[in-house]
Amino acid sequence: MPTVSIEGESLTYQTKENEILLDALERQGKDLPHGCLAGSCGACRIEILSGAENLLEPSELETNTIDAIRLNYERQNGDGSADGKTFRLSCRAKVIGDITFKTL
Repeated sequence: MPTVSIEGESLTYQTKENEILLDALERQGKDLPHGCLAGSCGACRIEILSGAENLLEPSELETNTIDAIRLNYERQNGDGSADGKTFRLSCRAKVIGDITFKTL
């Protein structure tokens, strides 16, 4: 079973392979910020700190929302500030291996 860690927390969480990150953590009593649960509002945005390759590729809807998040991030933090960062949506990201992330 894949293991999920959240930056700054000592607990780790187990997920089933191909399970949506938000669902896996909620099942274990961990609430994450969220909104629409469809992948369009971006309220559940996270930054993957390690293990980005252990998530299934984002859908087109998630990709569009991530692109908007990236643009907004750079508006707030300066051009190029999103370079090298992997943003995902916890309500859409499916876990296939170990990851570490932080909420945004």
